[in-house]
Amino acid sequence: MADSFRRDGEIGRHVGLKIQWLRGRAGSIPALGTKLTYEPEQVLLATRVNYEKGNSKGFLLFPFFVSREVIMTVSESLQRITVLGSGRWGTAMAIYLSRKGLDVTLQCHLPEEYEQLTKTDLAPNLPDYSCDGKIRFVLDLNESIQDAQVIIVSTPVPFLPGLLDRIEQLPASTILVSINKGIERESLKTVPEIIAEYFPKNPLAHLGGPCFPDGLLSSTTPVAETLACKDEEIGQKLQELFSTSSFRVYRSHDLKGVALLGALKNIYAIMAGIADGQGMHEEVIAVLVTRGLAEMKRFCQAYDVSLETLYGLSGLGDLALTCYSLKSSHNKNFGRRLGLGETVEEVLSTMKGTIAEGYYTTKAVQKISEQLQIDLPICDMAYQVIYENKPIQEGLIELMSRPLKIED
Repeated sequence: MADSFRRDGEIGRHVGLKIQWLRGRAGSIPALGTKLTYEPEQVLLATRVNYEKGNSKGFLLFPFFVSREVIMTVSESLQRITVLGSGRWGTAMAIYLSRKGLDVTLQCHLPEEYEQLTKTDLAPNLPDYSCDGKIRFVLDLNESIQDAQVIIVSTPVPFLPGLLDRIEQLPASTILVSINKGIERESLKTVPEIIAEYFPKNPLAHLGGPCFPDGLLSSTTPVAETLACKDEEIGQKLQELFSTSSFRVYRSHDLKGVALLGALKNIYAIMAGIADGQGMHEEVIAVLVTRGLAEMKRFCQAYDVSLETLYGLSGLGDLALTCYSLKSSHNKNFGRRLGLGETVEEVLSTMKGTIAEGYYTTKAVQKISEQLQIDLPICDMAYQVIYENKPIQEGLIELMSRPLKIED
């Protein structure tokens, strides 16, 4: 009975139940000494009564049952959302959710972003869309997450550990959803794995797939992504939270796979941009997508990632979008400028507040491929061009001159 109480007591605290309210409205307190029978569809809660007699102080717990349906009705509606990061994707997600009538807070990393948003309702990196006075802007990290039921993390991976380390306190019931893509260069961990290090008790999900800010905010463009969450119930709630008639969210349990593939495809987007900058014909993009998918399959096999995830929205879908994108992909634009002759340093220093996650992911994937002996020739070439200054044409000749083989 004690174990049942602790387990279900956690559920009670998680959903913010008012115990006294439930006593009169939804449950009954058994007489002392009554044998309690636990039913699967019920939750065991208790009312705490403090007492003081002479020098003796203590409390009594009066247990009672309440239907899980009541708990769902009272508290399962997710209304208070905080988005961490006011870049293009974070701001777009905040605007999108605010249009659904949700209580949205957007946390700004930079004072200049905060000042522009509060004055104009327009984000520096997303000036074509107004926040319409529906979003609360906050500069202080810990103030922004007070009372949040869901925290959406859009902070780029290089800055993520520093951000999470600054969070002073977070209730274990707060749901964390990452929408950023990348692999940390030193630890080689995905975004959900990094977050779980700091908040191992919190529910965790990752949203990924083929969608840019303009597509998300267009009511006339049908788009779709994958929401990965190991907890079935929370995954369903988040699926409903994000979905609308123009944005369809599919559910998955493959948290690691969705996060890994979303990071990996950025390397191929850089290579697609390099090809574009070099003036190559359009056939090369089809080759990159196809052979890139073959490399991603090897990566999945090494990490025991489901092939359903690989061929889904967060794998093939995201790979196709970023490689064929005309202008919206930061990673493809990064590669395009390299293909046109700029140095890595020149491109990085003039990206105007945006980040090409593939630049960082390339180094992480190179380490992984060496450690696990994964054959990733396109990723290897990307690493040599970006980090070892290999001439692009020389790298292409080496790539195309490898021993001939059967297609895999």
